[in-house]
Amino acid sequence: MSKMTKKLISLGLAIALIGGLAAVYFGIEARNEREAIAAAEAAAADDTPSFHVLRLVEQSEGEMIRATFEGDGYAFTIEADLDEDNRVTWLYADDHNVLLEQGDTRNMMRDVFVLTAADMLMEAVDNPAEFGIGRVVATGYFRDGSRVVIRVGAMTPDHGQFYAMIDGDPALYLLNALTGNRLSQRLEDLVDNMRPNVDANTLIHLYIRERDNAAMVFGWDGTDEELAETVAQFGGAWITMEEPFPGRNFNTTIFEMRVLEPFQEFAPGEMVEMFPEDLARFGLDDPLLEFAMLDVMGGGFHLLFGNYHDDEHIYVMYADRPHVWLTESRFISGFLGLNPFSLIDRFVLLQNIIEVDRITIQSAARGSHEIVINNFQDEDERDLIDPVVDGQNVQEAAFRRFYQSLIAIGYEQEIDEIEEPGSPVITVVYYLLEAEPVTIEFFSFDSNFYAVRRYPNPVQFVASQLSVDAMFETLELLMAGALDR
Repeated sequence: MSKMTKKLISLGLAIALIGGLAAVYFGIEARNEREAIAAAEAAAADDTPSFHVLRLVEQSEGEMIRATFEGDGYAFTIEADLDEDNRVTWLYADDHNVLLEQGDTRNMMRDVFVLTAADMLMEAVDNPAEFGIGRVVATGYFRDGSRVVIRVGAMTPDHGQFYAMIDGDPALYLLNALTGNRLSQRLEDLVDNMRPNVDANTLIHLYIRERDNAAMVFGWDGTDEELAETVAQFGGAWITMEEPFPGRNFNTTIFEMRVLEPFQEFAPGEMVEMFPEDLARFGLDDPLLEFAMLDVMGGGFHLLFGNYHDDEHIYVMYADRPHVWLTESRFISGFLGLNPFSLIDRFVLLQNIIEVDRITIQSAARGSHEIVINNFQDEDERDLIDPVVDGQNVQEAAFRRFYQSLIAIGYEQEIDEIEEPGSPVITVVYYLLEAEPVTIEFFSFDSNFYAVRRYPNPVQFVASQLSVDAMFETLELLMAGALDR
């Protein structure tokens, strides 16, 4: 064979090879283009995902009456409750008082009335038990009288899918893991654990009781009309202690920092028992901690915490629901060992001066004094005062320095209640413009403290004699003009 012949053969083979490659390339391009067009047409015709799925059941939510779920050791029924607008609320059929988390429950029910499979493994199966079929059985009942029975089997070896069959269909399907796991949920998995939301600024009732200790109770001390006005003006309300120190203002800042900060992430975790017969097993017959709150919008909760399950977990339940959960014990660390004295305003009386008409101070040792505030507004509607002390006009700025020393007197510590304190050695009466007078009484206690009460509340606190003496000394400086500017 000549060299020329060899060159011609090689050239022919190269041309043929190039032609074949071109045919393959353009064939692939054409196939890709056809598949893209088909996918686009499918997407335009249907809102389902473009990946391959098989619709095994296709109903609407409003057509479903109920569904039963059966598995190893459990069986329950979820039923639909339709309102006037055909909106569905899913309920536990045996007890409508059991609160279900609607999002999770609807997702589970949707897997019954709109069931999709990832693929068909075989058109007919001789031995369903080989694939664990029947491990979970979900039966859906519809308003047209039809029903569907879904049998979920074992997971595939790669744990990515579940085997499944539909009664009346001999084929074996593959469900994605999410669908298979949802259909395998127990009733306990659907119960709403109602994570509480706490805002100390909107409380109108607060109850805290630690085992073997007296309860702390705070509440709104006013009418509903006054509450509405307060919320409209300030965006919240303030509450006062009812027990054990009546009449003391709630210290919102301390409560948020000391108690609520560790509680903010609280949520019931694993459910231990759905309907416990013996709460004593969990220490919930005599709770370690009981905590209740109610806010201005009517929202609230009542929690009971029982015994410790281990070093990091504790049993918990809502007082108006039967279920027992576990939760992390760190959430309630701020409640334990809580001193009620730490949650109250420590000032004997923190009274805004523009609400005061006059003040009387009576003391056998330091004399009696009468203070007239004379509140008024200037042409710019600013609140001003023209104070008169014991008949003598005093400078406004100087008087405010004295008034600060008066309202700065605070409780230093709590004491055992004194039922009969005797006669007061000092009495301060605030006559208010739009409320009843407030009387503060100081009683002899020891060389460092006065026992104090806001009448008619009991004597439960002491105030420093130094702070009371400082108030009288400031009053003397005021009268001498030493505080004038």
